[in-house]
Amino acid sequence: MGNFISKLRKEPLQLEGLYAAIRRLPLDHAALPVLETACASRKAGFGGEQQLDKVFENYLFPMKYRVLHDVSLASSTPFQIDSLFVTPTYAVVFEVKNISGELKIINNPPQLIRVLNNGEVKGFNSLITQVENNCTLLQDWFHSRNISLPIYGAIVLAYSKQRIELFDTKTPFLFPNAVPNFIRNLPIAPQLLDEATFSTLTNDLVKSHREYIPPPICLTYPEIKDKILTGVACPSCNFLGMQKYMKGWRCTQCSRTSPDAHKQAIRDWFLLYGGKMSNKDCCAFLHIRRQSATRILQGMDLRLEGANRNRTYSMFI
Repeated sequence: MGNFISKLRKEPLQLEGLYAAIRRLPLDHAALPVLETACASRKAGFGGEQQLDKVFENYLFPMKYRVLHDVSLASSTPFQIDSLFVTPTYAVVFEVKNISGELKIINNPPQLIRVLNNGEVKGFNSLITQVENNCTLLQDWFHSRNISLPIYGAIVLAYSKQRIELFDTKTPFLFPNAVPNFIRNLPIAPQLLDEATFSTLTNDLVKSHREYIPPPICLTYPEIKDKILTGVACPSCNFLGMQKYMKGWRCTQCSRTSPDAHKQAIRDWFLLYGGKMSNKDCCAFLHIRRQSATRILQGMDLRLEGANRNRTYSMFI
């Protein structure tokens, strides 16, 4: 018996980067509606994934198992699994989708067709192909570690209001509340991994995870690069323009202070621009002097390269 979530789900970095861009663009910038639409879509996807998380948080299964959410691994190519359910007998790859509109899954060619209420039609990659590819890549990852486990795949539609038309596919399409019964009805088979091997496998899955780093927002939306508003935002009132003083930062709008408001500003910089930050970049973005920038950068958990004037910093995100 084992109720254990080995890896929790975190808010996607892409979503955090979109938040930063929206906060730091002038209110009349033409790209704002595009960014807000992208943000709403990614937020809906994350919310859908959290619906499945609640099932695993609230339901106990009778077998030994581990659950890992949002796992990024590398086999012949990098791959990402929304939720992975692992037992000593089998593993299940769950792909979670929260897509608005009426959905139609076609087989030839494999594709997802979405029709919105306004009549707009758009095609997407096949959900079935996606989950099948992930199962194959996970199988290869297991084999490279001399692990042989049956792997099942299922697609979870986050909300029962989602409408979908399917051909006669063997890939299960489930709503979150059907996941426990799906798992309980999987074929009963002998335990293939002893306790030590199973523990090693789950630990290896967690250690092998490499968080997906999305492209910097300004690379995806180059039209905003020169319009980003710089400065340190106040954690209390969100005013962009805190001033540095000896003990931290003071807001010129609400007068509240913060010892470390710069941390979010530096994180924003990495999510927006990517790459390596120089002392000069830090001065320009935070509106501070070189000596302050050096102290701030050296006081953060950043990867340091080079020396003296060639020194740069990159982020462990």
